[in-house]
Amino acid sequence: MRIEPGPSNDELLGRDRNVVLRPWALINEPLPIVAARDCYVVDADGKQYLDFTSGYFVNVVGHSHPRIIAAAKAQLDRVSQVSGRHTTPALIALAERLIELSPASLERVFFTTGGSESTEFALKLARQFTGKPYVAVLDNAFHGLTLGALAACGSEKYRKTAGVPMGDFVYRVPVPYFYRDPAPDSAVQRCLEETDRLLSAQPETAALMAETVQSVGGLRFPQEYWDGLAALCKKHGVLLILDEIQSGLGRTGTVFAAEQYGLQPDIMTSAKGLSGGVGSLGAVMVSGAVGEHFAAGTTPTNGGNAISAAAGLALLDVLVDDDVPAHAKAMGEYLTRRIAELDDPWVGDIRFAGLMGGVELVYDRADKTPIPKSELGPVLDSLHEAGNLLTASGPLGNVLRLQPPLTFTRGMADAFVEDLKVALEVGRRARAGND
Repeated sequence: MRIEPGPSNDELLGRDRNVVLRPWALINEPLPIVAARDCYVVDADGKQYLDFTSGYFVNVVGHSHPRIIAAAKAQLDRVSQVSGRHTTPALIALAERLIELSPASLERVFFTTGGSESTEFALKLARQFTGKPYVAVLDNAFHGLTLGALAACGSEKYRKTAGVPMGDFVYRVPVPYFYRDPAPDSAVQRCLEETDRLLSAQPETAALMAETVQSVGGLRFPQEYWDGLAALCKKHGVLLILDEIQSGLGRTGTVFAAEQYGLQPDIMTSAKGLSGGVGSLGAVMVSGAVGEHFAAGTTPTNGGNAISAAAGLALLDVLVDDDVPAHAKAMGEYLTRRIAELDDPWVGDIRFAGLMGGVELVYDRADKTPIPKSELGPVLDSLHEAGNLLTASGPLGNVLRLQPPLTFTRGMADAFVEDLKVALEVGRRARAGND
């Protein structure tokens, strides 16, 4: 990629520090990105990186996809934004396409400006429809960082950012963490039995909200678990809310991950890549019955703006026309196999659903001692220096999170695995030097 001459990394970072309030202050972050195409980004000094964050999981089919950019530009010549009291052809077409590609239980769409906002409206919808205040969520969940979404977040560290206690309208139910469960064969049964007990103990539960694949650490669950969870929702008369904000739009091998398990949710959320990387867009899809009872009060100012809607429609067309979900599934399998071939003692668990997941790092495979996130620095720094953008995540903070654009190729996977091999050796040398 060619970049125009301009300010350096150091100059841009100096200006950024003076005026921008940031949630993190980590080594190698932020990175001043001045150009991006497909799976790569370029910093102000001209260095290219393979982007395993997909622009925070937004650029589903790569940065600046030509069909998406063309659709957004064409919409700019027509209309960019109207009052939420009105509509546009782009908005209607996107809603129709979403319903066509979603589980059959979903019939109508409410548009928001992002994932956290979609979670907030999903919670409102469930409480309005049932007249009940409580919501059950899965352990290790991540549903966003606004106040309602934050209450549903599994991370105590994130919940503390609210400044004061969050209240008690949300409670948590267990999930199978097979890699670390001492008796993995019975994990599903034990989690379902405890969930049944907790739902019985709180009859004022409106809904159970779950990520179809958990974004923090890439935890996924078998058909047996989802069948049991759906049956419990019916048994206790609670709505099933599926969070497909990160697992949807082809990332796990189907347009929505719910399809893989035959799930028919009452409410389902989408966001992140829904705008095709153009603006910010989210959606809450609902059954006809739930939709009839909805009173939003008002609507997000830019919810479903025409430019993002046109770009989102182009994204869905690309997903279907190019069979992107099938490619993502194949690439996740290939990346899993290539990392496994390293046979590295620090590689504990490799888990991918399509191109959603990562690698759990441990000091010892036998006892599965996790490498603390605080000690992953040398590994992450080595990968960064080699030209890879990624983060660490997971319940214990020791999972290399690998969620590149779904246009990711075998050549990219091979190059990353070679960089990972070196980075793990760097990490071991750093640890030996500190002992």
